[in-house]
Amino acid sequence: MSREALLEKIKKAEAAAASDIEAAEKEQISARNKVPIDQDNLIKKARDSASSKSQKEIDEAKTDVESQKSSILKKGGKSNSDMKKKAEGKVDAAADKFIKEFLESLS
Repeated sequence: MSREALLEKIKKAEAAAASDIEAAEKEQISARNKVPIDQDNLIKKARDSASSKSQKEIDEAKTDVESQKSSILKKGGKSNSDMKKKAEGKVDAAADKFIKEFLESLS
């Protein structure tokens, strides 16, 4: 191979290498510019996921609280009703006793 042909191959190889280096640098810059966007997207997805999960847990807790509240109110209502019946029975018995003793005192 002649000296000129060898120099021509070297120039072509240098040009190709320079072109490859320039492309790699552009790709590196593009990747660096893309990183913040990817980070923002990842953060947004994580926040959305956490928000969705916490809302689901809140909804489940509200349902559980409502269920317990309903049960407590039902038991309390039954207990109040039972106490009212007992109290009415005692009032009636006391009234009957009062009337009986009043009538006996008149005789």
